Amino acid sequence: MSSDLSPPTAPHGKPTPDMCCLCSYEDITTEDGNYCEYLTVPSNTWSPCLFETSMVTHLLSTQFQTYMDRVKKTDCQAELRRLLAAGPPVYISDKTALPVPEGDTHVERLWFASDDKERSARLAGSVVGKDREEVIEELRRFVVVEGKEEGDDEEGKGGEEKGEEEKGEGKE
Repeated sequence: MSSDLSPPTAPHGKPTPDMCCLCSYEDITTEDGNYCEYLTVPSNTWSPCLFETSMVTHLLSTQFQTYMDRVKKTDCQAELRRLLAAGPPVYISDKTALPVPEGDTHVERLWFASDDKERSARLAGSVVGKDREEVIEELRRFVVVEGKEEGDDEEGKGGEEKGEEEKGEGKE
């Protein structure tokens, strides 16, 4: 997404003297060039990110695919319903390191002190519009309706009947 780089549209700040990354615990300093800020919309407010730049770039490149993998691999229907209710992510998010203020909807832009450039906060691989709706429909097929799995309604397979058959066989 390097084609989305642009010069700063607003003055940006500097890290506080005791600032450290909430993930790596590395110091965030001007000298290390690992300070970044994020813009939330619709307020268009810039805030300091509590992750260092390398963690932010990692999230940008992996957060969408991580979501997709979790939906496809979870064996917990409650987790699956929560993931599908939120829908596939479009923009970077982290409730702790990139909190979105009340009234705002998401992180729209990022600014890295290391190159003094602003860039999109859109996740690699993410989709919007009709494409996003198609992905959501595709992912919904992983939901098991009312706790039943494929084959549960077939006679003699699953449920109490199978359990009682097995118990009966063990007693003889």
